[in-house]
Amino acid sequence: MSTKTDSIAALEKARKAIDDAFAPMPDSALAYLKPGDDYAIGGIVIHLIQSLDGYIATLEALGQAGYRDTEGPAEDESVVEGQLAHARLGLAPAERKSTFAEMAAKQQQLGRLAAKANDDEYARLVGVSYPGDDVPYPTSVALVLQWMTEHFTEHVPHARQLFAEWQTAR
Repeated sequence: MSTKTDSIAALEKARKAIDDAFAPMPDSALAYLKPGDDYAIGGIVIHLIQSLDGYIATLEALGQAGYRDTEGPAEDESVVEGQLAHARLGLAPAERKSTFAEMAAKQQQLGRLAAKANDDEYARLVGVSYPGDDVPYPTSVALVLQWMTEHFTEHVPHARQLFAEWQTAR
């Protein structure tokens, strides 16, 4: 298992890889919605922010529970639907800078929340009961960082692929 400091650094590196993947894309590409997809290229960032929000709420719940079994955060379905609708539209040019800044700020917030856990709390596997689940889901601070890092990482080639398809489709 990597150390907490390493995991927080890996999370930031993975988020910066998203920034780098989007850097060469013109604003006009960020609204491209591939037929059959759930969200436009720029919607990937909205989707990642939604994930960050969920993981931030999870770490807040873990901390409040003393890093013991706890109830997980509930999602407001109207907020989720609004985010999905926004993600389908992608990003307008005026939203680009602020949306990427929001993603960076939330990634840093997630890292700060993880840093609050001591080494035992960081690695401790506990059950988190999410609304709608029958059994608690095995969760730890370490796993939350791993999941978000992997989520950033998986969307780097996804964004690049969609950008290449946008370039071909123009």
